[in-house]
Amino acid sequence: MRIRLLVALLLFAAPAAAQAPTAPPAAAAPSSSFAEQMLAGSWALRVEGTIVFRFDLARSGDSWSGTWARPTSFATDGAVFAELGGPAVEARSLRGRAIGEWAELAFGDARPGAIPDVFRFRLVSPERAEMIYTDTGQAPFVLERVAAATVPGPWANGQIYRRPGVQPGTLVSFNLGPRVTPSPRPSPAPAEAEPPPAVIGR
Repeated sequence: MRIRLLVALLLFAAPAAAQAPTAPPAAAAPSSSFAEQMLAGSWALRVEGTIVFRFDLARSGDSWSGTWARPTSFATDGAVFAELGGPAVEARSLRGRAIGEWAELAFGDARPGAIPDVFRFRLVSPERAEMIYTDTGQAPFVLERVAAATVPGPWANGQIYRRPGVQPGTLVSFNLGPRVTPSPRPSPAPAEAEPPPAVIGR
C-alpha cells in the first residue's frame, strides 16, 4: 500500500515540476564592442574653457585610426599649457591598435630627431573619455565628446592654461616651425687710424 501511494505521489509531482516556471537568464554584461563603437567619434581636451586638442577616432576591424587637431605650437607638462599658437593644424595617425578597452594612436613628428606622440583612449561614459599621453608621466586627461567640425582655440597670446590639482609630468614642447632667434648684429669694424702727417722740410 505504501509503495502504491509513493508511486502515485511521484507521478503527480512530475507534471507539476515540468510546468514550474524557470528562472530568467542572468543579464548579459555590456559588450566591449559597444564601448568601442561609442569611443569612435570626436573628442576635445578643454582647459579653462578653451579647447586645446581635438581627436577624431575611427575603428576598422581590430585597428584604429584618427586625426589630431592641435595648435601650431604648444608646451605642456600635463598640469599647464603654454606657448599656444595658431592656427590649428591636423595630423593623421601613423598607426593604431586596440589594447583591451583602450585605443592607441601614434602620430608622427617631422622635426629632426623627434619621436612619435602616442596616445591611449578609453570610454568613461557616453560623453566622456580618458586619454593618456604615453611615456610622459603626465596625469590622465579627460576628454569631452564634440562635433567633428569643432576647431581648437582661440588661444590668447602669452596666456598659460592650468589644470587645477594636477601634478606635472615630463615637459613636452611642439613647434611646427623652427624658433627664430635673432642673431646679434655685428658691431661695426673700428675705423682705421689715419697715418700721421708727413714731416716736410727735413
